[in-house]
Amino acid sequence: MEVVKILLYVVEIVVCLLLGLVVMIQKPKEGGLGGAFGGGALEGALGADAGNVLIKATAILGTIFLINTLALAKITSTPSVTDGVAAPVAAPQTEQAPVEPVQPAK
Repeated sequence: MEVVKILLYVVEIVVCLLLGLVVMIQKPKEGGLGGAFGGGALEGALGADAGNVLIKATAILGTIFLINTLALAKITSTPSVTDGVAAPVAAPQTEQAPVEPVQPAK
C-alpha cells in the first residue's frame, strides 16, 4: 500500500506542475505569459489549433488531478474516533405509581 501512496504522490506533483505550466502558456486575449514563453513558437509547433490543444490538455490534466486527489484522500484518511463505537442504549423505562394529590389539613 505504501508503494501506491508514493506513486500517487509522484503523479500528483507531476500533474500539478504540468497543469500550472499549461495554464500559464495559454494565450489570453491580452497576451499575458503566453508571449513570454514564445507564443509564436507554440503556434508554429502545434499549428493554428494550439489553443484547442492547450484547452484539451488543461481539461485532461484537471481531470487527472481531481481523480488523483480523491484517491489520495481516500487512501490516506485516518479512521474517525467514533468508528466502531456503538450508540448508547437508552435505560429501560420503569412505570411509576400515580401520585395522589395531597389533601390540605383542616
